Amino acid sequence: MLKTIKLAVIAAVFALGSVPAHAETPQTDAAFVEMMKDAPAEKVLEALDLYYQLHVSELNLQYMNEQRTGAFFAMRRAQQKGADAIAKAEQRQKRVATEREAVVEGNKSLRLKLEAVSGVEFLDDLVMMPDAPMTKPAAPVGAPAELIKAQADTWAALQAAQAKWQEERLILLDAQQRYDQDRSTPIGDHLRAMTAAEMAYAEAVGDCRLIEAKIAIATGKSIASALSGL
Repeated sequence: MLKTIKLAVIAAVFALGSVPAHAETPQTDAAFVEMMKDAPAEKVLEALDLYYQLHVSELNLQYMNEQRTGAFFAMRRAQQKGADAIAKAEQRQKRVATEREAVVEGNKSLRLKLEAVSGVEFLDDLVMMPDAPMTKPAAPVGAPAELIKAQADTWAALQAAQAKWQEERLILLDAQQRYDQDRSTPIGDHLRAMTAAEMAYAEAVGDCRLIEAKIAIATGKSIASALSGL
């Protein structure tokens, strides 16, 4: 997802002072926690929060790349319509370029923060977001009341975000099938809507898993085991 800025990220790390790599970029939160097994619990939670934020940021960058593609094709269409349409398309391209640059910089910043907290370099792509729990996690005996409430709240938010994402996926699939038949059905807006829904879903998944990590700490359980069991 971030192949185009990978070299820029590496350059930024060296410019700010490189940190020795302890391992390759972890692709699961459980593996990431294992890398930090000797760190204080508060530091692990801080790193996990940033790790989940980075997953959302990766999808946000994908979304902005799709916006850039949409703006490019909007300009192509505008060139067939005249000066006013071209001016509007140019404004859209400039706006998207500015927004995308902010997202790129935010992604770089998250990677550097995560490296500073965890001691693990995050120069590689994050391939996929963490899994959503298949069923609602049980509230263990001894868990603080506020965490039990947060568990219920994040689970409800996760269910809503998942339903919206699945809905947008079906809408996109239908649009793609119609495009295959008529070669005229626009699918760009549907693709971007699905990515936006996936971004919200990834955020909800991260919130849910972070609460489970907090519950594990509060009840004296292994964070890695708790996350692996979701």
